[in-house]
Amino acid sequence: DASLISDAEYDKLYHELKRIEAEHPDWVTPDSPTQRAGPKAADRFDKVRHPAPILSLANAFGADDARAWLERVTKIDDRVEKAKFVVEPKIDGLSVVLHYRDGIFAQGATRGDGEVGEDITSNLRTVRAIPLRIPVESQKSKVNDGRPSTFDLRLPDYFVIRGEAFIPIKEFEELNQKLEEAGEKTYLNPRNTAAGSLRQLDPALTASRPLTLLVYQIIHSEGGTVPTSQWEILEYLKALGFPVTDVARRFDDLESAIAYTETWDKRRDELPYEADGMVIKIDDLNLAAELGFVGKDPRGAIAFKFPAREVTTTLNDIGVAVGRTGVLTPYAMLEAVEIGGVIVERATLHNFDYIAEKDIRVGDRVLVKRAVEVIPYIIGPVVDARTGKEKTYQPPA
Repeated sequence: DASLISDAEYDKLYHELKRIEAEHPDWVTPDSPTQRAGPKAADRFDKVRHPAPILSLANAFGADDARAWLERVTKIDDRVEKAKFVVEPKIDGLSVVLHYRDGIFAQGATRGDGEVGEDITSNLRTVRAIPLRIPVESQKSKVNDGRPSTFDLRLPDYFVIRGEAFIPIKEFEELNQKLEEAGEKTYLNPRNTAAGSLRQLDPALTASRPLTLLVYQIIHSEGGTVPTSQWEILEYLKALGFPVTDVARRFDDLESAIAYTETWDKRRDELPYEADGMVIKIDDLNLAAELGFVGKDPRGAIAFKFPAREVTTTLNDIGVAVGRTGVLTPYAMLEAVEIGGVIVERATLHNFDYIAEKDIRVGDRVLVKRAVEVIPYIIGPVVDARTGKEKTYQPPA
């Protein structure tokens, strides 16, 4: 969303607020913009038990798998035959859980094992996409984007939502460029960088990373009312000021949902973030809940995975590129291979420490990944494929 004021105006108001709060410490509130910077570094993360299980999803690796899923759940409840479906992107980031009490952001945690996560509240406060307070006008509004709403937007006294935190691809590339120009180590991929950024013990480090998030689920609420349709959940969260995906769609039948999902397999490079598939959900949340679970996987949704952009090829040699500041960066010279319709002959090796840590050798069969606009990179060697002829790499002195 576009900013309502310029960065310069924001900075001026922010510093004025800091001055006032310094003079009147008792005026500082938990939702103040100054509190996004967080407190001092922690020694460790406390554990947080989630109010409801944070579930994973079963996978579908093609249209037939999705149809088989529908057939299975229809046998459990024939109301599924008339169900509508919502399709959303499956963002490759870090799942986070946000708690709000009386409209104020009170706590944030990682997913952890689905039952217990880690308290990263101070770090999440630094993510500007997360509302620290739900605006009063959103709480009272009965209108969504100028259209009459089908639900009451009275805010629950307490509610818990789930989202995915990530670093957009463009911002990730800019971050790496700045690090390279400063002669510092660059990061390997957006997902690991986002996860590592949110698990920093010092919130100031988290604040320096270009993190954002999208939310998509209310996992628990007390008081007030929330929609019982997944599509309306997205509209509801958006109306309250949360960032939600703009590529979600609702369909009257599974075949239409599958067709839409398959278009994003071809268009995934258009997404501003890494995504490894789309999620197909039964829109009726009461029906989805009544279908129950298989292990930790809800029967009411399935992850339609995109074909992997990972392939195995041979590392013919290792070259070294010299950056504008004189920084040496190794790169892989590969036996040409096609990944996602693109011929790849070179890939980044990140840095010399990475080569040593992964024990990557010239002549190895290596696993190469290409993710959206991110430069192809080596995940690691296929150790079981070694013949004994591979050569350990010696970096330049």
